[in-house]
Amino acid sequence: MVENRRGIGFFLKVIFKSLSFSSVRVSIIFISVVLGSAITAAFTNIYFDIEFKMNRELKAYGANFIMTSKSSSHILFEDYSSAVSKIDKNSLLGVSPYLYGMARLSLGNSVIAGVDFAQMKKAKPFLEVRDGSYINVDFDERNALVGIDLAKKMELKVGSDVDIINSENSKNSAKVKIKGIISTGEAEDNILFVSLPLAQKILDKDGYINFAEAVVLGDFDTLTSLGETVSDDKLNAKPLARISHSEGLILDKIKLLMALVAFTVLVITSMCVNTTLSSIIFSRVKEIALLRALGASRKSIAVLFGVETFMITFAASLIGAFGGFLLSQALGIAIFGSGIDFRFLSVPIAVLISLFSAACASYYPIKKSLNIKVADILRGE
Repeated sequence: MVENRRGIGFFLKVIFKSLSFSSVRVSIIFISVVLGSAITAAFTNIYFDIEFKMNRELKAYGANFIMTSKSSSHILFEDYSSAVSKIDKNSLLGVSPYLYGMARLSLGNSVIAGVDFAQMKKAKPFLEVRDGSYINVDFDERNALVGIDLAKKMELKVGSDVDIINSENSKNSAKVKIKGIISTGEAEDNILFVSLPLAQKILDKDGYINFAEAVVLGDFDTLTSLGETVSDDKLNAKPLARISHSEGLILDKIKLLMALVAFTVLVITSMCVNTTLSSIIFSRVKEIALLRALGASRKSIAVLFGVETFMITFAASLIGAFGGFLLSQALGIAIFGSGIDFRFLSVPIAVLISLFSAACASYYPIKKSLNIKVADILRGE
C-alpha cells in the first residue's frame, strides 16, 4: 500500500511538473477549450429557449390562425366568443374579428371594415400609420382609419369628416372623422376601418362578423390540433399554413446554423489542442525516453498524457460551460431583447462534448509519443 501511495504521489508530481514546464502551451489549450465549451454551452442554452423566443419574434408576420363560418359568409359573435374561450390565454397573443361590406362614402362607394382596433394592431403588427394616429379604443364610433390608397382616391386627410351610408338602406348611416392614414402594402390600403359595433349598425349585421384572425403561440402541428379543438358544426378554425410553415422553416434553419457554428468552433478547438499537444510532446521527448528507460511502460506514458489532457480539458470546459451562460445572456439581449433561461443540462453537455473533442484531438499526439525510439533519443540522435 505504501508503494502504491508513493507511485501515485510520483505520478501526480510528474504531471504537475510537466504542466508547469509547459505552462505557456498548456494555457493555449486551456483557453481554446474554455472558448469552445463556452460557445457550446451558450448555444445549448439558446437552443432550449429559442423556440419560445422565436415564436414571439416571428409573430411580426401577423396572424397565424383563422376562424371562418362553415355554412355561410357570417359568424354569430356569440359563436366567435365561444371559440376564442377555448384557446389558452397564455398562448393567445391577440385575436381580431372582422366585418366587411360595401358602403357609400362622400366621393363614391368603398369597402368598409368593422374591427376591434386594439386587437387588429396585434393581428397586423406590420400595420404602419403614415399620418395622424392610431385608434386604440375598440368602441370609438366617432373616428376611423383609412388605407393610404383609398385616402388618395377619396381625397381624404387626417381630420376629414366622412359620411358612411348603407348602399341599400340610407337610414343606416353615420359620420366619422379620419384619425389616421394607414398602410400595409396589401388590401387594407383600399379600406375604411371603423369600429365593429358601428359597422354592424351601418351594414345591418348586428351581432355578426365575417371571420376572425388570431396570433397564437405554437408550431404548425400545435395550431392544427388547436383548430380541431376549436372547430364545431358552425365554425371552422385552422392555422394559416403560409405563416405557420414559414415560422417552422425559419426556426429549423436557425437551429441548423447554430449547430454548424458550434461544430466549426469545436473543430477549430480540436485542431488547436492537437497542434499544441504535439508541440508539448515534441519538447518532452527526452523526458519520455528517460521514463521509458527507467521502466515506464507504453501504457503508463499514455495514461500520463491522457490524465494531463483530461485535467486541463475538464477544468477549462467546466469554466467555459458556466461562462457560456453569460455569453448566452449577451446574445439573448442583443437578438431578442431579453435574457436566456439557464439550463443546467447545458453544463454536462458542454463538458462532455469538450472532453470528447479533446480526446479525439489528443489521440494521434499521444500515439506518436509511444513510438519514440528510446535508444536514439538517449544517444542524442
